[in-house]
Amino acid sequence: MNFDQTLLLFIQDYLRSDFLSSLFCSITILGNKGAIWLVFLLMLLIYPRTRKLGLIAGLSLLVCVSLGEILKYTVMRPRPFLEIPELVPLVAPPTSYSFPSIHTVSSFSVAWIILWSPLSGKVRYAVFSFALLMAFSRLYVGVHYPSDVLAGMLLALAGSCTVWHWKRHLLKN
Repeated sequence: MNFDQTLLLFIQDYLRSDFLSSLFCSITILGNKGAIWLVFLLMLLIYPRTRKLGLIAGLSLLVCVSLGEILKYTVMRPRPFLEIPELVPLVAPPTSYSFPSIHTVSSFSVAWIILWSPLSGKVRYAVFSFALLMAFSRLYVGVHYPSDVLAGMLLALAGSCTVWHWKRHLLKN
C-alpha cells in the first residue's frame, strides 16, 4: 500500500466518529458544485467596497476549476474507494475521476485570493480555515486521495497567483 492509501485507511479506522462524520459530510456537501463559494462571492459582489475583490475571486474560481476539470479528464484517476476495497465512502460515490479534487480547487481558488486581500484578518483566516476543512473533508469521506487534495491546493495556488498578478489590468477603473 502506498502513502495515499495508508492515510485514507488511517482516517477511516482511527479518526471517524459519529460527530466528525456528520460534520465533514455536511462540509463536503456545501462544496458540491462550489455552492458555498458561489454564495460567498455573491455576498462580496453585493457590497461596493468588496465588489472588485468578488470579481477577482470569481475569476480565480472560474480559471482554476476550468483547469482542474481539464486535468481531471486528462489524468482520469479512479476514485480511491474503487481501488481500496476496505475504504467505505460516507457520501454518495462520485462518478467523475479523482485527480485533482475540484472541491479543493474551488475552495482554495477563492481562499488564496481572500488571504491576500485587504479584508480583516478574521475574515481571511476564517475563509482559509474553511477551505482547509473542505479539503480534509474529501479525505475523511473517502472520495479523494491526499495527493488529489494536495494537487488541488497547488493548482488553485498557481491559478490564483496568476489572476492576482493580473488583477490591476483586469479591473481598470
